[in-house]
Amino acid sequence: MGLLHPSPTLYIGDLPSSLPPLSSIPTISSSDSLESLTPGTLLRRWDFVSQFNSSCLKPSEIEPLRHRSDELADGVVEVLGLAVGRGAGRDAYEAVRDYLQGREKELGRERWENEREEDVVWRFWEEMGKEPPEEVSGLRGKDRRATPLRAFEQESVRRFALLPDAEQSADDLVSQAEPNLAEGQRVFWKYSAQIFIALMHFSLAGGFSAPRLAAVLHETNYLTSSARDATFKRLLETTLFVLDAMSDMTVGTGRGWKSAMRVRLLHAQVRRRILTGKGRYNKYDVDSEGLPINQADLMAVLGAFMVAPMWSLRRMGIQVSPREEAAYQVAWRHVGYYLGLDIPLLHRLYGSSFHSAESAFASLAYSIFPSGSPPSDPLTTPQYRILSAVCGRPPRGKPIGHHLELCRRLLGPKMAEQLALPRGRWTDKVSIEVEIWSGWTLLAFGQVYAKVCAGRGRRWEQKRQDWFRRVMELLVVYQLGERRTVFAWREEGRQGEVLGREEGEEPGIEMGKHIGVEVRAQWKALLVEMGAAAATVVAGGVGAWSAISWVRSLF
Repeated sequence: MGLLHPSPTLYIGDLPSSLPPLSSIPTISSSDSLESLTPGTLLRRWDFVSQFNSSCLKPSEIEPLRHRSDELADGVVEVLGLAVGRGAGRDAYEAVRDYLQGREKELGRERWENEREEDVVWRFWEEMGKEPPEEVSGLRGKDRRATPLRAFEQESVRRFALLPDAEQSADDLVSQAEPNLAEGQRVFWKYSAQIFIALMHFSLAGGFSAPRLAAVLHETNYLTSSARDATFKRLLETTLFVLDAMSDMTVGTGRGWKSAMRVRLLHAQVRRRILTGKGRYNKYDVDSEGLPINQADLMAVLGAFMVAPMWSLRRMGIQVSPREEAAYQVAWRHVGYYLGLDIPLLHRLYGSSFHSAESAFASLAYSIFPSGSPPSDPLTTPQYRILSAVCGRPPRGKPIGHHLELCRRLLGPKMAEQLALPRGRWTDKVSIEVEIWSGWTLLAFGQVYAKVCAGRGRRWEQKRQDWFRRVMELLVVYQLGERRTVFAWREEGRQGEVLGREEGEEPGIEMGKHIGVEVRAQWKALLVEMGAAAATVVAGGVGAWSAISWVRSLF
């Protein structure tokens, strides 16, 4: 980690060790300019500098992807009637299970086993029940763990993987030493406070401002509603999906696995509603925009969850190790399989190194974001509505200006101007500096304390990560109505309401005022120990300096 205010220019990918002056790197003003690029070409757009490589996509390669959806999920939604009528609003996961159990009961076990290969719902369930293919999987060797490693646990795992074992092949030893899903999930929880800031202010507010993504949001009122509560509830659902995916992706039982299935089928419901004239305005143009939530959109959104947070950490002055970046990439690539992303495409864009993945994501972002004049009314843009939906909300209740300045910091000034993001006040600029520095201090202290005081320091860092994990889940579930969403479709008039007792699932965590008291006490204990440790170091330093000065005075 570096305690710096980084330059707004972000250098992306595996760039040459000797770069030409920034002013001599060609600036790409529109996506059309990408078409003539050859591998190895340096380019600059907004405050990003990258190199076009073999994993990158040109606009002509992206366009066909806009007309490819997720055929299995689309078939399930059609068969089960999840998009319209009585089936709309059902828990898609339970609907699939009920259908399969009903078909087996109706046809009999033997006949069902002979005929189910032709059933699209069974084929979908079968695909979801498999581990991802090796080229995109986050599972390594014999380790099939799909829950996060504890803080510092990965170090002992890597050491163990390199020890000879009669039952382990050479390939097993190598693969276990590579970053895996569990390690990537652990990276998420280590930097969770900063990553949630990035997801809100870069991935969602920035990413969904792209016109083609915004067109789908506009038709569904998803994240762009003029009603703050409706947008906020959707943001909470997205946050819960991230929490679930980074907590447990165990096939068949993990909350993240179930949430991925539900989100995948929700995407298919959105596609079907828009394509059958059930959108909010029915102005979506398939010829110009492509299919709703197509493969290009899915790849871009996955990159916004995989790559953009790592970029944001750099812009906060936090240096994430190359291994941590790779592990985080592996985790989200693994999740991407269960969201219905095309496997060969997922491997091409995000299946190699993190440098290659961020270059590929940059090529997608360059193509989907607008060129030309910024929006004429900044207060009606998707990005402004997303940020305004979270202002004044717990736990900190920051004003809109604070969120605008954070968004501008993470996106970079040139991209912020392109998106017509208003500026906050000078007090907002100060408040984001305080927030970024406070987060940096907690991270830095945890790492140093763990090295200097070993066991005690590691326990403190683990408690810090556990505290953030617990608090985020408590906040999200509480604000959803003390229920867990099942990502079911809700009609426009109910999108801002909390979940009723007959909706969603049990929270799965203990709630109540006493939990709030307990959480505050845990936070206070963390800060007290941090302060005591820092004071001890200062006192020791002062004492040592005084002793040295006294000894010198004797001679």
